[in-house]
This record gives sequence, structure tokens and C-alpha cells, in this order.
Amino acid sequence: MVRISHVFMYNGARDLQIFMILMSGGLFMFPGEDVKNFLRMAYELLSELPNIIVSEDVCSIVVFGSAARPSDFVPGVSDINVLVLVKRAPKRRVYNLDFMDTRIHVELFTPEELDQMIEKGSLLGFMLRDSVALLDRGCLSMIRSRPRITEYTIKILRRYVLAALGLAIESYYMEMPRKSASQLYHSIRHLIRYLYALSGDAEGFPVSDEELLVRSPEDLRSLFRKLIEMRRREISMDELKEAIEEAIDAIARKLGLKKTGIEALEKLPSKPLMVVACEDSNWLVFHVEVKRGEGLKILKLRGDSVTEIENIFCD
Repeated sequence: MVRISHVFMYNGARDLQIFMILMSGGLFMFPGEDVKNFLRMAYELLSELPNIIVSEDVCSIVVFGSAARPSDFVPGVSDINVLVLVKRAPKRRVYNLDFMDTRIHVELFTPEELDQMIEKGSLLGFMLRDSVALLDRGCLSMIRSRPRITEYTIKILRRYVLAALGLAIESYYMEMPRKSASQLYHSIRHLIRYLYALSGDAEGFPVSDEELLVRSPEDLRSLFRKLIEMRRREISMDELKEAIEEAIDAIARKLGLKKTGIEALEKLPSKPLMVVACEDSNWLVFHVEVKRGEGLKILKLRGDSVTEIENIFCD
């Protein structure tokens, strides 16, 4: 059975219309606002989801991820992830909302679907161990599966390491340093979880930053600690580039891949518009989209070699 860490209780729902007017007037700003107060306001908004998603029979609303852990949450950088359980197959699976420049990602499942996902080895089963139930009308008690590490868990974590790395490098070239640092943080976080998952220990699977630091291999701990700190402040492009280089080294080493460094991207005649990190014949490679005259072309960077390819996504 999924263990929910705690339930958030209200003394009464705030009038949503007044709340949104105050927000639009700029009365609630990130600077000076305590993270717990910010999350409390977000929770109050999310408690109104049954009135927003009126086409669905909402049974439970659960916040998971860093938004359930104030010590890990960074306003303006972290997303708010929300699981909504519904009694019948949802008409729409995903809703994306905006709350004070913070993205709220809402996913809808039936209890039976969530049970199957957890049994398969979905990371969601582990994330729900550290979560906040805003509403429960009995659906959470229907979840019987326990979080488990499977081949699927390991496969998806390895894929996430590279996906976040590619996004971090892409944001670097878009000159969005804090976003890039946050994506780099996610890449190394996935790497630590991947390495831990190889042990098969589902009970000790790390969720919070504190748990990740404790269970991290020693040679990744200082990098991960640095990225936790970098995503909380303004950083220079030079500092970010050094962190990306360090992360590429760590990822290639821990995944047993030959390395394609950031210097390969620096040699391109124009800035990459898109970057996807992939595995290819025991290499860490980058698929990049760059300008070619009035059009675009896609290149594969592997070590010192550059070849033109048709599809930017990994095989």
C-alpha cells in the first residue's frame, strides 16, 4: 500500500476569485515570501481542483515531488506535481496550470491504473511515499501495490539522466542559467537514484535531497550539493559551463560510456537550437539542431566526429 506522508487540513477554502485577483495585482511575490507560505497558497488553489476540473469525478488530490518537501522546493524554479485520482477513466490525462510563475503539472489516473503503474516499477510509487494529500474520498486506500524496483525502473531512470542533461545544455545555449542549473540538478539526481536502484533496495530508495546526499556515491556528493545550491541563486555562464563539464564527466563515467564533451558543441558554427543526449554504441553522444542557411539541420556529435542525421531523438 502507498504510504502518504501527511494530509494538509484547511480551516476553510479561501475564495478563489479574490485569491487570483490578489495574485494578478502582484501582492504575492517570491522575494520575501516564505516557501511554506507559498506552498500553502498553492495547496489552497489546488484544493479547488474539483471545481476547476468539473468534467471529472475527482476522488483524491495528492501533491508529490519537491512541492511536498519545503526544504527542496525552489519557487520560480521547481514545478508543482499533482496526482489526481478519479473514479472513472479520465476524459483528459494532463492539465498544466500556472501559479505565480510556477508550473503546476496535474496528471489524472484511476486507482486501478495507479496500482498497475506502481506494480510495474513506476517512480511515482516512490514519490508518493513523501507526499501531501489535499483531498481523499477513499481512493488512496484502494492502492494496494508497494513501490518496487524493476527492470523498467532502472531503464527509465537511465533514460531520465540523459534527457535532463540534454535539456540542461539546451538551456545553457539559450542563456537561461538557472533553468539549466535546475535541469542539471535533475540529471545528477536521476543518476544517483539510478545507481542506488541497481542495489534493488526499494525500502531505501532516496526521494528527498537529504536522502540523495546520504545515499550518493562519494564522488557524486559534492557535485550534487553544488547543484542544489546553484539552482537557488543567480549564476554566471562560466560557472554553469564548468558544472556542465563536471556533470558530463560524471555521467559518462558512472554509465560506462565514452564521453563527448561540451567542447564538441562549442566547435559548431552556430548555437544549437535543440540538444538531445543519447547513448550510441557505448558513447555519450549529442543530437543537435542547428541553423543551415534559411533552414535547419540535425547533427550527431560523437567524440570528435560530426555526422548529419535525420531524427534528433534517440533511437
